[in-house]
Amino acid sequence: MRVLVTGVSGFVGGHLAEHLIDSGDLVVGLSARGRWPQELAHLSRQVRIEPCDLAEASEAALVDLIGRKQPEVIYHLAAQANPQASMADPRGTWALNLGGTLNLLEAVKATGLHPKLVLVGSGVSYGNPGPEHLPVSESCPLRPNNPYAASKGAADLLGIQHYLSHGTDVVIVRPFNHAGPRQGANYVLGGLARQVAEVEAGRRGRIEVGNLDVVRDFTDVRDVVRGYRLLAQTGASGEIYNLGTGQGTKIADALAILTSLARAPIEVYVDPARVRPVDQPLLVADSTKLRAVGWAPSFSIEQTLADMLRYWREIVARES
Repeated sequence: MRVLVTGVSGFVGGHLAEHLIDSGDLVVGLSARGRWPQELAHLSRQVRIEPCDLAEASEAALVDLIGRKQPEVIYHLAAQANPQASMADPRGTWALNLGGTLNLLEAVKATGLHPKLVLVGSGVSYGNPGPEHLPVSESCPLRPNNPYAASKGAADLLGIQHYLSHGTDVVIVRPFNHAGPRQGANYVLGGLARQVAEVEAGRRGRIEVGNLDVVRDFTDVRDVVRGYRLLAQTGASGEIYNLGTGQGTKIADALAILTSLARAPIEVYVDPARVRPVDQPLLVADSTKLRAVGWAPSFSIEQTLADMLRYWREIVARES
């Protein structure tokens, strides 16, 4: 298929591009960076990046780009994707996550083309569900507690409105927490893996953590992107699909797996500054709807964490 990926140079975008190429798709990427980061330079021969900031791009420019590329599928990943960062910059988060989605949808409508548009939302938009909603299905009310979660939920509603008003072929996927090699240290598992690698290398004496009692449904990013492509092929227009393993992992247990893999003793310090003022104690997905169209996770949390630690060891070794 001819596909267009927004946010292609990010963590998930790079993994999605690799999966699409391996699946035989012809991929064009959009990125505000306008180029591949060094760790994804191997993709530059197969995927051209069109520089584009969706929050600021004119409709005419987007219409021209989509008209030239004629994508059969658009994967919309471009977003400010860090909940903590969204608290510091709510306006910028809303401008990209909702405004950028509006710009893309309006441009698709204006072209007269009918690509399948996989709009990536977030399980965080459900907020802190009560026990009667756990595990969380697509019918759970949205109660977002940060600008990232709220803006992603609003973008989902915008996608549904475009489907109902204009017949735009939108399918919405709400992934829960995901992780894997190349994930940045500004996310909880990426940060833990990096710190363990730094202790091993003698660059720090201990690792510093926040709330270890939080439980999250972590899916390997390589399973996540398989789900995205599957929904492009089989997802029903106007429908929402949760994506998660259905298994909760306590952060303390993830840390225990990493320390068991460490090549040096690990001292752990709970830093009060790392404890978020608003945090969801438990968030686990009910992915029955997605599993019904053929998706299932293939990576265990142990394998994901081992691969993440291997990645961060390589990064820390290069930095030394």
